[in-house]
Amino acid sequence: MAQCLFISEIQLSIFHWIFVLDTSHEKHTAQATLAALARTCGAFHDIALDILWQQFGTIARAIQCMPHDLWGGDMNRSESSCICLKLHRHLTKADWNIFRRYALRIRHLSLATQDVRRGKTLMVDIDDELLACLASMDPTQPLLPNLTSLEWIIYDERDLRLIRRIMTKSLTSLFLEVWAISPVPDLQQFISSISTIHLRYSVSQTLYHLHHLTTIHCGVLDAEVMDHLSRLPSLLELKFALQPSSEFQNELLFEQLQVLDVHAQDITSAVDFVSRMRNKLTNLSIFSDDHTGASVLAQLFRRLSTSVSHYSLHRLQIMVAERPPNDSFSVLNLEDFHPLLSFSRLTHVHLDVGCGISLDDVAALELAQAWPNIIQLMLNKFLETPLPSSISPIGLLCFLKRCPSLMELTLEIDFSFIEEQDDQWHYWVGDTTHRHLSVFDVTYSKIHNAAKVAAFLSCVLPRTVHVLYSWIHALDDQREYAERWNEASRLLRRMKK
Repeated sequence: MAQCLFISEIQLSIFHWIFVLDTSHEKHTAQATLAALARTCGAFHDIALDILWQQFGTIARAIQCMPHDLWGGDMNRSESSCICLKLHRHLTKADWNIFRRYALRIRHLSLATQDVRRGKTLMVDIDDELLACLASMDPTQPLLPNLTSLEWIIYDERDLRLIRRIMTKSLTSLFLEVWAISPVPDLQQFISSISTIHLRYSVSQTLYHLHHLTTIHCGVLDAEVMDHLSRLPSLLELKFALQPSSEFQNELLFEQLQVLDVHAQDITSAVDFVSRMRNKLTNLSIFSDDHTGASVLAQLFRRLSTSVSHYSLHRLQIMVAERPPNDSFSVLNLEDFHPLLSFSRLTHVHLDVGCGISLDDVAALELAQAWPNIIQLMLNKFLETPLPSSISPIGLLCFLKRCPSLMELTLEIDFSFIEEQDDQWHYWVGDTTHRHLSVFDVTYSKIHNAAKVAAFLSCVLPRTVHVLYSWIHALDDQREYAERWNEASRLLRRMKK
């Protein structure tokens, strides 16, 4: 064998390409090749196993590498096709040493039957007793000392058996959710105990001691840990719940942060949080259970305009609770939207803001001029307002002309201008068509002549596959419009055949 193949750096490069070049979904060929290299040649053993376990290693597979009389798999009735690994005899030191040899190579871990990021059902779960035995074997060292990525949905107290052993300082990606599906005794103490052995309070305190994080998805974080995270040069993605009444003392830098997802109980807290940022976000999502008015949302838009780079933001999502039934109805207008129009590179905008959005044809033109690269625009999909839409088919055409990349549009339109004409709309529409819009959601647009509206949409939107609406057939006061839009959708599909 050539001497250069004994050099670990060269082996690492070559073996890594075995993984990259296998384009199949499960990458069985890459796994088999790396396993064969590890078994065939002693010089290749360590590097091949490192790559194999870094890419495909799981704690379940490490358990399955121990003697077969130790563990066994039973079908878990609560999860379809999920096998639960159970302990069949006492765990010995020799068994532990085998597990440890493979555990050192594991970089990624999911301790949930549901993959947090991809929504994929995992095929193997681990029994409580088996986890407890693993956690008690060597309390002086982390169970997986080289772990970099952790996904965990915490259901109850059993999950505490491993958390102190797994929160290693090498973590860069953390996906952590606390779900109390059944009553958990002393829930506050339960959440507070999620920490390493030297930490006292909470998940926040755990994160305070992790310095190389790039990705965090977790629950409530306090102001102190937010200040710490904002100074991490490695942090690229943060999704969290803002602690109520958090008082920030300093500016939040987040210099490298690209993706931010904030869940706030009240919009006022979100406004304060955003006002302290100075960053170059590409994706921003703000969710709130607050019942708020247009004035607070307008203030949020102004703060965003001064806190986030106008040239970096591509995706913006803001969703708040619907207005209280007895609350006076407030409305956002074009003037309120002006701060958002400074973000000229937006491609995705989704606003469900719990108050009315009053736009006319002039506003539609300004939005189109400000966001020429828009791909998805969704405005108040689920909120019926007492104010009728002022955007006419003419405004819709102006918007479509200036946004050639648009693929999905959610917008209330006043179609009365089309319904009142015979066939004269053909003259001013001309050959104006949009070639990319595939989904058009008219929300609570009112309709009286389904045939005319369908003919207009068929001419203007030849690629549109779906025309959606928010009217509900089951409600007496909405059934009429729901039936007419249903008829228009059928006619539109027939015209495209």
